[in-house]
Amino acid sequence: MDNAVVAFGTKSRTRAAAARAVRRYPARVARPLALAHALQRRVDDGEFADCADMSRALGFTRARVTQIMDLLLLAADIQEEILFLDVAPGAQPISERDLRDGVLRTLDWIEQRKAWAKLRSSFSLAR
Repeated sequence: MDNAVVAFGTKSRTRAAAARAVRRYPARVARPLALAHALQRRVDDGEFADCADMSRALGFTRARVTQIMDLLLLAADIQEEILFLDVAPGAQPISERDLRDGVLRTLDWIEQRKAWAKLRSSFSLAR
């Protein structure tokens, strides 16, 4: 009988700890980057001839397809960090526009890393 009480108390404490823990979600900015990788695979597989063909087939404007595909120009380590970036519910500290207007202004990965570090620190992205 004492074992049942101990087990029940342990479960209650575990549930209480889980309730206090803040659930985290993938950052919204990771979605267009993941989409860019998926679309690039489809181009590589010959499903689309080019980005114009892709935009027609998917119903996107050419400008939007270009914006999405430009995310592939980010340094690989920045892409990885974005894809694994998680945030608290309702918090979206970095937008796709932040990446385009800041980090993607240059194709030089060293400069991108500097811009990314500055952007990341301005929003206090703790992992």
